[in-house]
Amino acid sequence: MMRVLRIAAMLLLIMGAAFAGAALKVKTFVEPKPQTIKESISFTEDSGTINILLIGIDDVDGGRRADAIAFATVDIDEKIVRLMSIPRDTRVQLPKRGWDKIAHAYAYGGVDLLRETVVNYLGRPINYHVLVNYDTFPAIVNLIGGVEIDVPKHMVYNDYSGKLFINIKKGPQVLDGKNALHYVRFRHDAQGDIGRVKRQQDFIKAVLQKLQSPYMIPKLPELAGRVIDMINSDMTPAQGLQLASYLVSMPGENFHFFTLPGKAAYISNLSYWVGDTMAASELLTGIPEGHGEMPPENGEVEKSTAIEVPGLQLLISSINTPVAVLNGAGASGLGKTMATALQKLGIDVHHIGNARHFDYRYTSIHLPDKAGEQVIETGNTLALLLGVSPRLVSRTPNVSHATIVIGKDNPSVLKRLEELAGQR
Repeated sequence: MMRVLRIAAMLLLIMGAAFAGAALKVKTFVEPKPQTIKESISFTEDSGTINILLIGIDDVDGGRRADAIAFATVDIDEKIVRLMSIPRDTRVQLPKRGWDKIAHAYAYGGVDLLRETVVNYLGRPINYHVLVNYDTFPAIVNLIGGVEIDVPKHMVYNDYSGKLFINIKKGPQVLDGKNALHYVRFRHDAQGDIGRVKRQQDFIKAVLQKLQSPYMIPKLPELAGRVIDMINSDMTPAQGLQLASYLVSMPGENFHFFTLPGKAAYISNLSYWVGDTMAASELLTGIPEGHGEMPPENGEVEKSTAIEVPGLQLLISSINTPVAVLNGAGASGLGKTMATALQKLGIDVHHIGNARHFDYRYTSIHLPDKAGEQVIETGNTLALLLGVSPRLVSRTPNVSHATIVIGKDNPSVLKRLEELAGQR
């Protein structure tokens, strides 16, 4: 099995340096074409992206925990990397365990449970995962000669039981491995984990800038040899080399870093980060800000103009594969209500159930990972009928049929179906 390793926020850059160095060793550092990438590396067909779960592991009292979690999506055709840090206190539903903090998923079930939890939470497939450990971090930073950081404030923290002593002065300076580790671990200020995530992202940018410096090229082979032994992934070395060769050819402005949108909240006397998964989806896919607004908070639906769907009856008759409905908003009986509305249009629902969580802001369409052409056509037709954006039609290993996941925008979706039924 795989060896557990650490600091998720650093992984893409560490991989890039490691595999780029390996490439220099064998004189094969050639930027692969997008089609070549797609032929050798698993990617999400409907979006043309490679999704990677990044996990940083820490030792606490002899146990392992996911202390840093990030979701990276690599747009192969557009050559854009979007990396979203997920605060470890994010409130999610753990399969078969209920509501909890996302960091606990790894403690309960390792990478498999964490991976399943993130897929369910974001509604996006994960093609690969990568893990790295704190213990290896200082050596990597020292190997590249430290990293220049403008420390925003004096950072002081003493944990005698955990033997962690942080004392970093404010101002521009080159952080060695030890202080760099302290910088990315520090979370004892007003912003807590959110502030730490921001510092980790700033550190990534500083490392990226340094790795692109000409004087670093001779050091890359040695860095590769050290780093390859320090990280673990279900991506093969050949795949990692090809992807990294692709990534290091990108300009710095093509890397976008952000934190899961949301807000801090106390629920049952516990502190959580309550994420906004729809806003996260917009950031991960590059949808312009403001695309699609939340329904009015009072639950009322604005009167809409007449809906016209050309060839309505022909579209409905083209649905010849099973359709499922999952309640992703939590309201009692919502699945049955949706099924009845679809039945009025002449669409039979083969399965009604609950989604894995009730935090879906918008109604979406989920398709099986290996959906055939007819299932894909069914999903696209359902999206058109329900007014679901094509961006919210995605694939997941958790469904067997074209599946409607009902969101909190269900009043407007049901009203639309009612209007369409009146046109038949």
